[in-house]
Amino acid sequence: MGNTQGKELSPQMRERVLKLFAKFDVDGSKSIEKTETIKYWKSNFAKLNTEELFKSVDTDNSGTISEEEWLNFWTSVLRSGHTEQEISDELESIETGSSWCKFENLDKKS
Repeated sequence: MGNTQGKELSPQMRERVLKLFAKFDVDGSKSIEKTETIKYWKSNFAKLNTEELFKSVDTDNSGTISEEEWLNFWTSVLRSGHTEQEISDELESIETGSSWCKFENLDKKS
């Protein structure tokens, strides 16, 4: 598989990841709050999706997800061996209202 430690998201993938961030961040505050994700998922297991999302991405446990945390999460997904195509597929799934996917074995120290 090669060395994935220093991998970074391509400019196109970074833009796609930030586009989804903006869909969650409806108030434009540059951070995602739990109320925003619950509204985003509506009744599609909204609270469960929100809890899983925050467990995975809110690394400082502040109760909000910053753009930096969001980008670091998706970079750690890439570095854990997932491809940008797999990330793209997951982003598309989330964009269409599907549940949050819990990625395993991620290095949280990105």
